[in-house]
Amino acid sequence: MESQNNSDFYDWKIALKDTNEPIGSIGVVRLREDIEEVEIGYCLGYKWWHMGIMTEAFTAVIEYMFEKVGVNRIMAKHDPNNPHSGDVMKKCGLSYEGTLRQGGKNLQGICDIAIYAILKEDYYKKKATEIPVKSV
Repeated sequence: MESQNNSDFYDWKIALKDTNEPIGSIGVVRLREDIEEVEIGYCLGYKWWHMGIMTEAFTAVIEYMFEKVGVNRIMAKHDPNNPHSGDVMKKCGLSYEGTLRQGGKNLQGICDIAIYAILKEDYYKKKATEIPVKSV
């Protein structure tokens, strides 16, 4: 992330730490400058689901977008038929805001879309209450 240019294009590959093998991606899929909001989209190869990889990547993107870019709101959405994606959003501190009935489209066609978001003020409140980890 440190090599990201100061542009409006934010897109990263997700790679295994040991081998640098690309296994997914995460990035800003929509930017609303008028309300300082970014929408994050992500995908990960099925073989690497349920390993905490996406939670780690999304947490890093959230920190980067609030602390380096200075956005006010980060949102993400998922098909309710993929509840594990919503679990990632909750683990990363996003709150469920509602479901848009037939508000999206995926490979199966028109689908409902569950919306999650976190505000800058919520992020910093949570960060202020976290106990810093001391190395031994």
